[in-house]
Amino acid sequence: MDPLLAAPAATPRPLPTQLPRRQPALNPLAAPFPALVTVADSCALVVEACYTLKHGKPQDLISALAGTGRANTFIATHVPGELLEHLPRVAAHYQVPPDAALRLLAGGILPATRAVDLEIRDHLAPRTRHLLRDDPELPRRHRGDPDDAPTMALAELLAPTVIVTQDSVFARFGLAVNPAQWIETAQGLLRAVGLEASYADALVVTELVLRLAWEGAAGLVTAAQRHPVLTLAGVAAAAWLAHRAGYLDRGRWRSGAAKAYEIAQPLLARFGEAALDHVRVRDALIVVDPPTYPTPEQLAARHLARCGRALTPAQLRDALAAGGHRIPATRLKRAMTAHRGFTRLPGDHYTIGRPSQLPRTAPA
Repeated sequence: MDPLLAAPAATPRPLPTQLPRRQPALNPLAAPFPALVTVADSCALVVEACYTLKHGKPQDLISALAGTGRANTFIATHVPGELLEHLPRVAAHYQVPPDAALRLLAGGILPATRAVDLEIRDHLAPRTRHLLRDDPELPRRHRGDPDDAPTMALAELLAPTVIVTQDSVFARFGLAVNPAQWIETAQGLLRAVGLEASYADALVVTELVLRLAWEGAAGLVTAAQRHPVLTLAGVAAAAWLAHRAGYLDRGRWRSGAAKAYEIAQPLLARFGEAALDHVRVRDALIVVDPPTYPTPEQLAARHLARCGRALTPAQLRDALAAGGHRIPATRLKRAMTAHRGFTRLPGDHYTIGRPSQLPRTAPA
């Protein structure tokens, strides 16, 4: 295992300048940007817990990312056991009480993640096989670490993903940012997915308003067709009242438009700055891309990891068909049943992973 501590505890890192979202997006998949699932290893979780305590942050990055609904965090099932192994020396490095860090891990960080069981075939994915090569005769830049293979396998299963790690082996293979930069990267990702979640909410609300307006207009047209005389009388009365109140005056309309443009200018400027920041952050991320020809179980896992709810095979079939992947519901159910990473819930609903928790042997 590579060194966990990439920067001294006394070195301050910039904290987010805005509060993260406290509610997930109404529909996380409504935004036109690909949702980036986060895959974390034990090093990152322990360091984040200690860093949060050290600097008195109101919320850790892992919980904040999950709170947007656009960057759900997943871990391999071996990670909770490794937390207890790394906690004492990381807590000593950051000079924080180990029991306080353990409480934060158990009560805040781990509940914001989901643990996914992997099959042996998941470790045969192309980039995961690189990490399985640990021949000491290989140059260090080509040497992997089998302990980190499950994290890489999970990242490939759920791709496109961002690996949040404090381990340099991922950076050596170009799969993650440098360990000394992962907190800054996670903060940038938090800003980006927060904007994406707000954009998704705006699209959902706009669609709802347009749908209601369309249904209202259709109702008015139907009523006008049934009662044309009453409709003409009502339109004439409304036009006369608007004229008497001055609402049809051109000067008044020009003045109102000018005021609206003046009010909108700061909002447009802020939106432009946020959009540029979003582009910069997304470009700076190292993303594990999905394969060209994904398997049915990969497609099912990726959609369930992002939609934020459990689905039946028929609902999953329809959702994948909207994205251009036509797979029968029976085949999807067979694929999910044959993979340990999926959890079957009552009503024949399926989700990916299960709630994370510390091993039962963890100290109180």
